[in-house]
Amino acid sequence: MELLKITNNNEIKKYISLLYSELFTENAIPSNEAFEDIFVELNDSSNFHNAYCLKEGNETVAFFTLGESFSIFAHGRYGIINELWVNKECRSKGIGKFIIQEIMKIGMERQWKRIDVSAPPSEQWDRTFNFYIKNGFTLTGRKLKICL
Repeated sequence: MELLKITNNNEIKKYISLLYSELFTENAIPSNEAFEDIFVELNDSSNFHNAYCLKEGNETVAFFTLGESFSIFAHGRYGIINELWVNKECRSKGIGKFIIQEIMKIGMERQWKRIDVSAPPSEQWDRTFNFYIKNGFTLTGRKLKICL
């Protein structure tokens, strides 16, 4: 397996669309105009947010994005897994665990104090939540948002 950083916006769009359609239905996939705005911000050099894919031969078996933030509560810089998708045919085969290990390596290289992740809230995604618990993540409290 090979972990690659993705810089091609069309490839990022493809995997985000797969993830969003699975999580929220196809209606939640950002429009082309929204994607263009997202890519302007993503490609800003002051932003640490990267997209990665995991390839097995020529096939992409997983996709994830990592961001970086800072908090006194977290004792400094920390990583955030913002998106993570594993091809349905590859689930329960150790791919997710491998990705978490790779993310932890990236975090150690960047000297992050911790890595945060949010799992989808509905009971439909309990398996995802339990995957993170099984791989060493612990609860840090409730997460809420307000859109601006």
